[in-house]
Amino acid sequence: MQSEKTVQQNASSPLFLELKNSGVSLPSALTYEGLLAHGRDVLAEQSVGTQQIKNIVSALRLWIRSHGFAETKAIQEDFGKDFDRHFQKFCDDIAVALAPRTQRDRQEQILRWRRIAEAIRRNDVLPSTFAEALRFCIASSGMNVPRIAREVGLSITALRRWVAGDGLPGGSTVESVLKLEELFELPKGTLISRVPQARRAWYARGLRTLNTSTSFTKTRRLQNAATPNYTPKFQGRIASQWEALIRFKTDSLREGARARNTWRTKPIDRVSQRVHPSAIVDGRVCATASVNWGMISSFLGWLSLESAGAPRVPAEQATTLAWLCHGDFVVQYAKWAMRRSDGKFHNGINVFIQVIESYLRPHTGFLWLNEDLADTLPADVRRRILGANYETNAEAWQAFCVKTRRELREFRERAVDLHGIRRSRDPSERLAVVLNDEFPLRKLVEFVESVERNMPPPAHQRDYRAWLRDVVLCRLLLTNPLRIGQIAGMTFRADGTGNLIRIGAGRYRIQFAPEDFKNEKGSAKGPYNVEVDPTLGGWIDRYLNEARPYLYGADESARLLLATIKGPRKEHLHLLAAGMVADIAPKAEAFYQRLRTLTSTYIDGCPGFGPHSFRHAIATDHLRRNPGDYLTVATLLHDKLETVLKNYSHLRVQDGLRVLSNGVEQASPELALRRMNQPT
Repeated sequence: MQSEKTVQQNASSPLFLELKNSGVSLPSALTYEGLLAHGRDVLAEQSVGTQQIKNIVSALRLWIRSHGFAETKAIQEDFGKDFDRHFQKFCDDIAVALAPRTQRDRQEQILRWRRIAEAIRRNDVLPSTFAEALRFCIASSGMNVPRIAREVGLSITALRRWVAGDGLPGGSTVESVLKLEELFELPKGTLISRVPQARRAWYARGLRTLNTSTSFTKTRRLQNAATPNYTPKFQGRIASQWEALIRFKTDSLREGARARNTWRTKPIDRVSQRVHPSAIVDGRVCATASVNWGMISSFLGWLSLESAGAPRVPAEQATTLAWLCHGDFVVQYAKWAMRRSDGKFHNGINVFIQVIESYLRPHTGFLWLNEDLADTLPADVRRRILGANYETNAEAWQAFCVKTRRELREFRERAVDLHGIRRSRDPSERLAVVLNDEFPLRKLVEFVESVERNMPPPAHQRDYRAWLRDVVLCRLLLTNPLRIGQIAGMTFRADGTGNLIRIGAGRYRIQFAPEDFKNEKGSAKGPYNVEVDPTLGGWIDRYLNEARPYLYGADESARLLLATIKGPRKEHLHLLAAGMVADIAPKAEAFYQRLRTLTSTYIDGCPGFGPHSFRHAIATDHLRRNPGDYLTVATLLHDKLETVLKNYSHLRVQDGLRVLSNGVEQASPELALRRMNQPT
């Protein structure tokens, strides 16, 4: 930092006088009294609750009393090189007066004060915004803009824009900010910390060799390279057959229909994902159909592949659902899929076979009921599977369906018995930095607070509005861990008819009907109606007032979360042909990518993770702190208890070990007491 002498020498600078008159103070020693005052402001800006601020302030006052300091004392190295010694004394003093849980709280609060003090020391007297801080440094340096630009290798125009607040460093120009710090003899990070994190993220990623790939993404790249674009196009004969299948599966009054074997549809305005042509029926969207098509189309495309194990059916003959009745081919495909996944019989393969089994079910399965599908197979295949009367023999077709279903079930059960159902991907791999922390929820809170603290200047309107939206998105995922489909599709209307309802200043409720959830037939049979966390309400107020009215589509869409600008949207011809218009708000996939960017930027060592990882981390954290409380986790996630038990069974082993550890801890003193009471 510039010395006081240098500051005085340049006190006649017009820019220096302007800054001084606007409230910028000269260097002075930081006292505990000043730290308390500044700390309250910092905590308030971070949206910390009033009571929590009082608790944090009490911790610092306890620290002051523990060391016999006065609030007017200069802090000096108390939170610097002498911190370890002072902290040890503080811990010893509170150990005899406070409960263990309270001791941990006070220790964490003092560590927070240390971070605040370090930030003040680093920032010294510079204003909080990048432009004002840069103007202060230039005014007190005695150098003009052209000379400074030349010294750091920056264009004069760019530097003048930074000084005026009309632009911010980004990308490669961030390196010039580091050179400015050296030129002005500032502590490292003084100016760069005033550039929004998102602006300097690209440069930071260039400095660190962070691998954003996981083992699954590497495997996926190899798979795509080996078999690029091998699935058939959704058109012609296969599209007609698929439409008949959707109509059959969505008919809730058909014979044999049950909740578990009936697909549901939604109007497009309640859909927050991209809509594939395979999901459209009668102007509505069936998400389950799209998922099923993804599995079936992979099998049909494999039939024509020039790869080992594939039957190499001509592409024009492979576009029929009748091939699903060919059990030998289905088994060969399953084995091929296992080889592509390092020998894993993963859940995707298991579900694929189960889906075909349901299509083949006697009396209720779509394939079993549609013997005319046999006519779409090559004559030699029909003759082989149906016998001499293959052209008219419906009974032979149905008998073949039953035989294939039995063979597929036997294969699937054998595979499960020998290999088990393994994951094709490890959901915790991208989340490892969070899950490896002893307190995963704290790591998530730290991430969200980092996003909140890195506010771009309001003058940079697009960045500022995007930042407010991102804070609301992250806070929503933290306090209401719903699936991203619900959050992306969440609506807000001033008349209170949306999913988000304003009930007072900074107070909101979220409501969803059961049919809005993926698991409507399971745990989501009842409505979801909850009041949002107080830490979120204020941010929603700011977002609705300062950002959303100016985002793209604000007057056309009722969705809460919108894009800052119109993206490279393409008109989907299949939607137009069906007379359907998708909401212009970003889709769930866009928020997945946004979360990947934010988490990789603000969490050190993290390759970035998506919104579903919030649910996983919150559930894991709760079960670690409350072993066996799976029912609460099911309530938190709005999911079935069976699903939670299945997905978090790995923690049950640790629960058992924790109980064992407690038993050992209890047994040891009892044995010692027994030995003391035994006669010698």
